[in-house]
Amino acid sequence: MSLPYVALGDSYAAGVGGGARRSECWRAVEGYPVSVAHSLGLDLAYQGCLGATIGNVERDQVEALGVETTHVSLTIGGNDVGFTPVLIEAAKPSWMSDSDPLIDDAFAILRTELQERLAGLLATISARAPDAQVVVTAYPVLFNGEDCNALTFFSPHEMGRIKEGVNELAAVIGAVTRDAGAAFVDPRAAFADHAICDGEEWLNGASWPPEESFHPNPAGHAAYARLVTTGFGEVGDELKPERDVRIVEGRARRGDAPTFRLPDLLSRQSLDGARRHGLDPDHIADLARQAEHPAIGPDTTAAREALQDLDRDVRTRLEE
Repeated sequence: MSLPYVALGDSYAAGVGGGARRSECWRAVEGYPVSVAHSLGLDLAYQGCLGATIGNVERDQVEALGVETTHVSLTIGGNDVGFTPVLIEAAKPSWMSDSDPLIDDAFAILRTELQERLAGLLATISARAPDAQVVVTAYPVLFNGEDCNALTFFSPHEMGRIKEGVNELAAVIGAVTRDAGAAFVDPRAAFADHAICDGEEWLNGASWPPEESFHPNPAGHAAYARLVTTGFGEVGDELKPERDVRIVEGRARRGDAPTFRLPDLLSRQSLDGARRHGLDPDHIADLARQAEHPAIGPDTTAAREALQDLDRDVRTRLEE
């Protein structure tokens, strides 16, 4: 017997960034589906999973749907277009990598494949849960033009292209969702003044554990919960956590997409790249060791600032 509310999707739908990991899929109790379940007073089949693609949802998650399902939420698509590999590559310093080819590949998938994949998944959801309300979400813009994290090196150009990708992804998800007769929730406006490095962040920058990087923090998951609850036709500003509900997790089978990792500044890619761009690889290695030291102090801070300065210098030369 299926539960009335089924939460499908990727790491955003699994509460990554909002609380502690509870399985291979994560499924934090602070994740937005749990808050939505409490607000609606509905028992929850918590299916979202770290690394999930549309194919993984079809393989591992839709089995929770049934004729008794009345509400379905879905956050998916970012992993299908390769969002995490883009973030991994764009986080590297300019002497280490050029992220544009990978971003181009992501746009190609977004423009040629995602629409059909998502439409197929929504058709499956409709067939398995014909009477359910379905709410599909997009993703927030991560950066408002600033990367203040110490060991990532996102350039203005890369942040601009990532923003363009998030916006185009939202347009595709919205169009497919409306064509399927489901409700579309767009979090971009709500998160507009709460991006990474804004005064009140609703998104994590580079974090520990690294899987939490570039995901909503607890305030961000609360914002998602309000938006999704409103998408179901309820008042999303008045969540009711006192409602007792049953939460049943689906199978803990991690999705196929990679998770974020910080640049390895001591790698061959980094040190060979430094040499090609006229930098002293031994100096880069010394700075990297100081910058990555767990004890934050004047030397660590100075090393991190020096690495950022070198990155800006290389970017300036490349743009000339």
